[in-house]
Amino acid sequence: MDRASAVVWTVAIGLLLVDGAFALTLTWNAAPHPATWTIEGTFPDHHGGRVGSNVSDQVVFTFRINTTLPWRRGQIQTLPIDVVAAPGAGVPLVAPATVSLQLQRWVYGVRTGLAGDLGPLAAAGANRWTTPDGSMHLSPSFDLAGSSFFLAVRLNVTVEYKDGSRYGPVAWEPDMRTPFFDILTDLAPWAVATLAAGGIGVAFIIVNWRRGRWPLLRVG
Repeated sequence: MDRASAVVWTVAIGLLLVDGAFALTLTWNAAPHPATWTIEGTFPDHHGGRVGSNVSDQVVFTFRINTTLPWRRGQIQTLPIDVVAAPGAGVPLVAPATVSLQLQRWVYGVRTGLAGDLGPLAAAGANRWTTPDGSMHLSPSFDLAGSSFFLAVRLNVTVEYKDGSRYGPVAWEPDMRTPFFDILTDLAPWAVATLAAGGIGVAFIIVNWRRGRWPLLRVG
């Protein structure tokens, strides 16, 4: 083998090893860890069937979504959700029925739904509810990956006011969303394959060097 070919082989094998090590490092750095996202919103005063400004007739809702980060492409996500209500003094009864969860992303300036789930809520204490089976499920398509994804919730709820009047059921969506997050491509198979190819290349160099077929490469 001439010197030029040896240089090309050596550089190519070196790049394989570096790429594989880098991909493996990214995989290690993206180790799964639990996370909790909180979405808060104020259900407005609808006493009398129209939007008002009486704070005592408003209800503050808090949605807690438990997940494991990072999300990976093609994985089904299991997401327990807890809902907590803080009603004003003029709202003796809050009765949410269902909650929907959507994976969304801004696409050309339009907020676009990419996956979703809808489920009933069960009481879990005073003004507290949870999904009865413990979780919601999102199934993003396998080709979905990248950055700037977020979750949004929508609540089907009825409220009762002090005078006995009710408003609802109505679908209400708070303005707040979860923080942006990424959906990663799993690089572990690529890392293993690349390192294996680089290892085969190193073995090839060693065998040929011992047989005297690999020229010495000198710098300078």
